[in-house]
Amino acid sequence: MKLKYHRVARSGPTIDGREITPAQIDQMAASYNPAKYPARVWLEHLRSMLPDGAFRAYGDVLSLKAETDAEGARVLLAQIDATPDLMNLSAARQKVFFSIEMHPKFPGTGEAYMVGLSVTDSPASLGTEMLTFAVQSPNAPTEAKDHLYSQAVESDALAEEEPEKPGFVARVMELLSSTTKTTETRNAQTQAGVLAVAEEVAALRTATDGFAAKGEVETVAAAVAKLSADVEAVVAKLSNTPVAPPRSPASGSAANLTDC
Repeated sequence: MKLKYHRVARSGPTIDGREITPAQIDQMAASYNPAKYPARVWLEHLRSMLPDGAFRAYGDVLSLKAETDAEGARVLLAQIDATPDLMNLSAARQKVFFSIEMHPKFPGTGEAYMVGLSVTDSPASLGTEMLTFAVQSPNAPTEAKDHLYSQAVESDALAEEEPEKPGFVARVMELLSSTTKTTETRNAQTQAGVLAVAEEVAALRTATDGFAAKGEVETVAAAVAKLSADVEAVVAKLSNTPVAPPRSPASGSAANLTDC
């Protein structure tokens, strides 16, 4: 299930005392490519070799983006393709924190790259403590020791991405383009189209007051000009649209054709 973007990391300390910098947040957002190296969603940063165990994968990271929060820190947001198991955990308010796995110098780029994402119960959960102990072991691979695991950030309930709404002109033209034949239905569609135009004009007038106060009159003027052109196009279409569909010529003999 494709989800909306959720905050998964914030610049600052990691669970082992190191730090993820704002520049690394930006690098991860800019460089992430599932075709190059996909980040999967794991439970408590732990991985199982078995596909039916508790520590199987719970989804995939589709894309990343970065932004600045209210406190001025850089935060990383991820769009996740979640499995039903992950959605069930969220619905039960389990594993509500996210923690990322970051390679600070990813091969080929030398920049930070997010290689995994974990769902956890708390910023200092058992799983992250086990992970810290494991990567600090002398027998751990050098690459694993270099990885940074962010302190967990809480997420609100996972929500599916909302479909994109059609634009204003597309909405009006959809109302007017039905192939229904009845006059009553066509009149209702025309009224709905005019109502959509009126709603858009009213919303634009409301926005105009706020924009004018900010000195952005040029922006509003351009928007009004475009809206006027769109309305004229709709009026032109309505003017050429018959109230009732044309009647087909009546059949008759070759000598006496009628059209009544």
